[in-house]
Amino acid sequence: MTGLRTALDVREEEFDTHFSLALALEQRILEGEASIGETALSARHLLTMKSGLIVHLYNIVEAIMNRTIESIGEAIGQTSPGEWTSHTLREWLRKNAAIGVEGSEDSRLEILHSASILLLQRTPLGNQQLKKPSGTWSDKLIATFAERLQVNFQLPEEMWRRIAPRPEFADKSPMEFLADRRNAIAHGRRSFEEGANDLTLARIKELSEVTFSYMGHVAEAFETHVDQQAYVVTEQ
Repeated sequence: MTGLRTALDVREEEFDTHFSLALALEQRILEGEASIGETALSARHLLTMKSGLIVHLYNIVEAIMNRTIESIGEAIGQTSPGEWTSHTLREWLRKNAAIGVEGSEDSRLEILHSASILLLQRTPLGNQQLKKPSGTWSDKLIATFAERLQVNFQLPEEMWRRIAPRPEFADKSPMEFLADRRNAIAHGRRSFEEGANDLTLARIKELSEVTFSYMGHVAEAFETHVDQQAYVVTEQ
């Protein structure tokens, strides 16, 4: 077992605690309670917390995907390269035989030569690293990564409806919106006070529910891929 589902559940509980604090703060402001101790409360505090929720939620997606990549790397490292499926091998090559990297012809050849030596081994290589697809994690990037590895990633119709682009998320899918908004906050295009000023807590909660539901399917699909050793060639 990779522990992906368990890790996601723990992270969801952390997010819910963070969200509950934002709800409590909003309630105190609405009820006219103007301070906590010596700190005067204002809408600025709530705006900052809402941006924090967006960043927190995206970080959970990134953490689970990082763990997913590590889990697959650990799994394929327990079998010899000769047993890998062609899709597993291609993903390994993206990271370990990057002949498009900068450098002289000799340096690129050295990278390819080193990778070739490893592939000729008949014994497991130990924990391996895979390359994350370029871009910020969203439902589409996750689906691309799953397709590259031939992970059996099937979503129910209800989930497809939930991740469809929506006007309230700037005509993006909820997770594309999350990735874009997190980048805007993280890279300074939006300040923490501006990062989620157009989102109610109810909308953020909805965004989180879609994200956790989708990531649940992701965790289960990749766990099954590892548990069933779908990364190695099936004996005929």
